[in-house]
Amino acid sequence: MNMAYVYEHWRPDTNECFYVGKGSGKRANIHWGTARNLHHRRIVEKLRRNGMGVEVKIAANGLSDEEAFEKEKKEFYSTA
Repeated sequence: MNMAYVYEHWRPDTNECFYVGKGSGKRANIHWGTARNLHHRRIVEKLRRNGMGVEVKIAANGLSDEEAFEKEKKEFYSTA
C-alpha cells in the first residue's frame, strides 16, 4: 500500500524552500514541537513572531517509503 509523500516547507517572506521531508498522514502540516532540526525550528519561530506561517507544498504523494526516501533526497538537492 502506497501512503507516503514528499513535502516542502517554504518561507512566505522570502519565497524559499527551507525544508524537504517525507511523511504520511498529517506530518507535513505539523510544524510546532516536532523533532526536525534547530534550523527548521528557528525559521518557524521567526515566521510566527512576524505573523506568518509555513507554506506547505506536496512534491509527490502515493509513494512507498523507499520511493518517498529517494524523492526526498532529489528534492532536497534540487532546492539547496
